[in-house]
Amino acid sequence: MDFKSLLSAQINKAKASASADSEKKYVKRSELEAQRQAAYLAEKEAAEKARLERLEKKRKAEEEEAEREAQRREKRRRLAEESRKRREEEELEEERQRRKRLGLPDLPPKSAEGSQDGTPVPEEEDIPEAELVQKLRALQEPAQLFGETHKQKLKRYKRRIGQDNLAAITTDGPIPTTLQLVPEKDMKVSLKVPKDKEGREFLFRQLASYFTMVLKEWEGTLARRSGDIKNSYQGKQAYAAMVQARENMRPLFKKMEKGDLESSILEPVVEIVHAAQERRYVDANDGYLRLSIGKAAWPIGVTMESYFTYHPEEESPVNHDILFRPGIAPDGSDTFTPRAVIYDLKGAFGTMRKLNALYETEADVAPTESDVWPSKPIVQRTEPIPASSYQSALDAGLSPPRLSTSSVRYWSDYSHIYYHPKSLIQLSEFQVNDSLMPFENWDVGMDLFEKLEREVDLVDRDLRPFVEECDGIQGLQIITGVDDAWGGFASGWLERLRDEYGKLSIWTWGVGDQGGNTAIPREKRLQQTVNAARSLNVLAEQSSLFIPLSNRPKKMPSYLQMEASPWHIGALHCVALETLTMPSRLRTSHQGHGTLADLEQIVNLTGKRPIGKIEMSIADPDVLTNKASPDVMEVEKVTSRVATPRGEEVGNENGLDEFDIDVFTKDYRTAGAPKRRRDHIFGRVGISRGDWSKSPNDEYGARDRFNDGPLVERHVHDLTHRYNTPLLFPQLTSFPSIFDVGKPRGSKLAVNTGLTTSTAVADQIRTLEHIARRTLHLEDRETLSNSLQSLAEEYDEGWESSDSDMGE
Repeated sequence: MDFKSLLSAQINKAKASASADSEKKYVKRSELEAQRQAAYLAEKEAAEKARLERLEKKRKAEEEEAEREAQRREKRRRLAEESRKRREEEELEEERQRRKRLGLPDLPPKSAEGSQDGTPVPEEEDIPEAELVQKLRALQEPAQLFGETHKQKLKRYKRRIGQDNLAAITTDGPIPTTLQLVPEKDMKVSLKVPKDKEGREFLFRQLASYFTMVLKEWEGTLARRSGDIKNSYQGKQAYAAMVQARENMRPLFKKMEKGDLESSILEPVVEIVHAAQERRYVDANDGYLRLSIGKAAWPIGVTMESYFTYHPEEESPVNHDILFRPGIAPDGSDTFTPRAVIYDLKGAFGTMRKLNALYETEADVAPTESDVWPSKPIVQRTEPIPASSYQSALDAGLSPPRLSTSSVRYWSDYSHIYYHPKSLIQLSEFQVNDSLMPFENWDVGMDLFEKLEREVDLVDRDLRPFVEECDGIQGLQIITGVDDAWGGFASGWLERLRDEYGKLSIWTWGVGDQGGNTAIPREKRLQQTVNAARSLNVLAEQSSLFIPLSNRPKKMPSYLQMEASPWHIGALHCVALETLTMPSRLRTSHQGHGTLADLEQIVNLTGKRPIGKIEMSIADPDVLTNKASPDVMEVEKVTSRVATPRGEEVGNENGLDEFDIDVFTKDYRTAGAPKRRRDHIFGRVGISRGDWSKSPNDEYGARDRFNDGPLVERHVHDLTHRYNTPLLFPQLTSFPSIFDVGKPRGSKLAVNTGLTTSTAVADQIRTLEHIARRTLHLEDRETLSNSLQSLAEEYDEGWESSDSDMGE
């Protein structure tokens, strides 16, 4: 292309752009309106689109909120349902407890459909109003109750005629029961117990009807008494006996309602009722004794086992209710357990369980996840101690094997009796035979008692339930160690008891070696002596009578063959303790009866000499009987040696006039110290089992024999007293063979014991005080020394003292 063409193209292009600019400069009004409308429509469309988007978002938010609200309503409904179920379960449990207290049968299980017996609820058959009114009037029922609907009236009618299966029918007798009672003419029972179900059910109705009639008559007779008789002591006792009998029969009614009464119980009950209906009340009482005592597993134990009798004509002179409490096991059976509270360290009970066979139905229930912790608990159990062969044989009802010192590990290995769960209390703070934390210091025991007393009132928790069961309590007996921490623990207990029972007789038996074992290191022997001194200071002051018992008797005849075993030592102490307290357990009609206060008044007449010395002798009862016969003169010479079959001579020509076993505390007097010329006796009481008298014609009998010793001052007979009983000491299979008096193993022994307060105690107390004064700290020394010196002065005769005329 040439230059001319290019120039012409550029000129044309410039003219075209100029014309276009001139056209945009001027716009029509219609075009502007069209542009405005287009912009408006676009803006309106954008606004509508934004509105729709907002509505969509709002709809989604509302749907989400509705869903969340539905979830919240479902959660509230579920919580309300769970709360309702929990409330119904609580109400149902309260109803079960109420029915249990009233002796009613348990409620049947509730099914998912709502019925109590698991079956669908039947539809009620309607009855016209007029006919229903006539039927109610025929049954002598009100035709209309206030506010009662037709449906409620129909239900009341069906309940009255026994067609309403949804409600239990209970009687309004002394013991409410669902058993349908029979008329009096049908109450006569037969000795033969039926085997079929219908016959047993009718028998249960007969028994329930008879017991209800007897209880009603009993209650009515007591109600018809005059006011003076009702308010008297005997009247209140009679009413209490009726109430107790009624409460004791509730478990029997409960078992009869369930129909699961064992034949071993049903047959004796039928025998009792049959005898009572024929007015053979002695036979009925005999059957009750066989049922309540004879069928129980080990109902009693230790030496008390031989005192129980099961026939009214064979009543034992020993009242076993003094040391044993009657009770009822969870299954309704009668039990006899000791009135005892036993404290011991962890591991000292051995194989004995707190919940034994009599109370094993009260075993602890395993905790569930909702009880305490949200997570599943981890249970740590120690390896159980294997039961001894002796206890295993007793559990199986077999003849137990013979025990030995090697087979006896714990005191529970030879225990014959069951204890109430409240009787066994373990002190878990200390473990038996623990070398790191030994239970040996007196202060440790006192601190432990004070710690437990701060946490809980021990008297109210442990002792008061047993004391309140006693109609007339004689006193309390405490058996404790005195030369270790148990002395401090018992001292704290005794001070608390004296505050609670100020005038009650409290006997304390202090067991210990008091430093007499030379195999123990000297430091430990000194510690034991100090513990014994501190225990003596508190126990003698707070006890009505304090009797020290040594683990190593000072006088041991040749017929006493015992080892240094706690089993043998406990057996020896048992003979002395059980014989000395025998008068307190005899019935009031028995000749040798005497309470603890009577015995205490003889030996501690002034109340200032509570420490007594106990001695005893053991003999063959057959030889004693021959000795007492005036026709056998040669036997009297042999009797002085009968207790020592090895040929050792004990006593003098008059027979067994001196005790040959001294279980008093260790003699602390040194070999070089001068001895008293004689011991003055302030009081002495003797208890003998068997015929220990010198002669049937002897005016004073064995009581005069107390003053025949060469070192004992002869004085008036008013200072001594003798209790005698023909009951011999029984040796059970658990008793060790420590007495060799010519009798076979397991036979009964004649025992003669004496408890004396004399001037011999003063030297013991002063020697203890002298040792403790050299060992204790300064702040405790003066108080203990002054107290023991004051106590020793009470045992000095006249102007005699420990320093002036010793040995004169």
